[in-house]
Amino acid sequence: MKRFLKALLKVLKWAGILLLSLIIILLIVRFIGKLHYNKTPDGGINETMYIDVNGQEQWLNIYGEDINNPVLLYLHGGPGCSTSFADWKVLRKLAGDYTVVNWDQRNSGLTRIHDPQDTEITPELMRQDIDAVTEFILDYMHRDSLTIMGMSWGTKYGADLAVRHPEKVDCLICLSLATDEYADNYIDQAILDYTEGRIDFRTAIDTYGYELFLFYDPYKATQDIALHKKFYEGNKLAWLELTENDEEYRALLDNYDPLAYVEYYHDQSNKELEKKAIAAGRIEEKLGKQYGYDLFGGSFDGADISPAAAIFFNPYYSISDWARFRYSGYDDETGDRILSDFSMSEITEFEMPFYVLQGEKDSHCGADRKYVEQVNAPDKAFRTVKGGHVATMTRSEELAAFIHEIREKQVR
Repeated sequence: MKRFLKALLKVLKWAGILLLSLIIILLIVRFIGKLHYNKTPDGGINETMYIDVNGQEQWLNIYGEDINNPVLLYLHGGPGCSTSFADWKVLRKLAGDYTVVNWDQRNSGLTRIHDPQDTEITPELMRQDIDAVTEFILDYMHRDSLTIMGMSWGTKYGADLAVRHPEKVDCLICLSLATDEYADNYIDQAILDYTEGRIDFRTAIDTYGYELFLFYDPYKATQDIALHKKFYEGNKLAWLELTENDEEYRALLDNYDPLAYVEYYHDQSNKELEKKAIAAGRIEEKLGKQYGYDLFGGSFDGADISPAAAIFFNPYYSISDWARFRYSGYDDETGDRILSDFSMSEITEFEMPFYVLQGEKDSHCGADRKYVEQVNAPDKAFRTVKGGHVATMTRSEELAAFIHEIREKQVR
């Protein structure tokens, strides 16, 4: 027994030494990487600071390869969901065209870590914050106006600023547009147009996209059981078209009965119908992984950056910061209140160019395309990339090319 314990202690000793050595090596690699990525480009800028914004010290990073380039303010999503833990790697790919300002909004990311507060977050306070930050950037960088690039919630935040202060915004770039109420109302009307026979299946697909049948359901639009059945007949037709040249996934449709959803919805106490609906749901889940529409499913599929490497070598986060990091800074009630107040549904007039990059598998892609068609602006464009809601950032090379095109237009 003593011999066994002695051998065990020896093994644990060497395991501990190996583990400690690995940790030390990783820390050294991270330290060297941080030093490298924290360098300031020749003729450029790389400054990190906390500035007072209506009583809270909020985090900013300003990075660019040429300090004379125009300034771009990036607005992260959420509200309250900073991505500064990894987005620096993406934003640096834009630094040849713009001096990029990354800002962790109120109680988000490094702002929350540095100066956590329990102040009530209201739409009025959010507007005061972005006004103050914009004014600071313009003064600090000696500019009269800047470009806004918003991601998801940031598109609403940026559009609101652009409408209130068009003299300060020379271009509005929206990644994964968040029109919310417009998209929801538009989809509900599209469902009724199809189920009530005003448009046929082909027109519905060509106008609204496959996501009309594959991401939404008809229950909010109507309570008519016949219309529910008509909708789910369209659902199966959509799957049949998408799997036309894929024998493996087409075979799943032999046992797929989407009308089970309708029957169970109208008789939810029936256990047999519940089993049928669950079976249909399992088949649809398999189909959805390959062909479906989702906000965040397959978030990093096709990404041309490594999120793990971006996090590990982040030059702006310390180990202590990581220990205190929390992704979402707002509760659901606060987030819903802000999203509702910043609705883009009625905003279609912009005094500056308006550009949108959207994931083609984003659940709102078709509706957002129709929204952009309604927009009046000096110039506008709607471009898609493969993937869902976050693909507009994770496919960073395509994003950089899109931003470069916009920069070229601004120069001309």
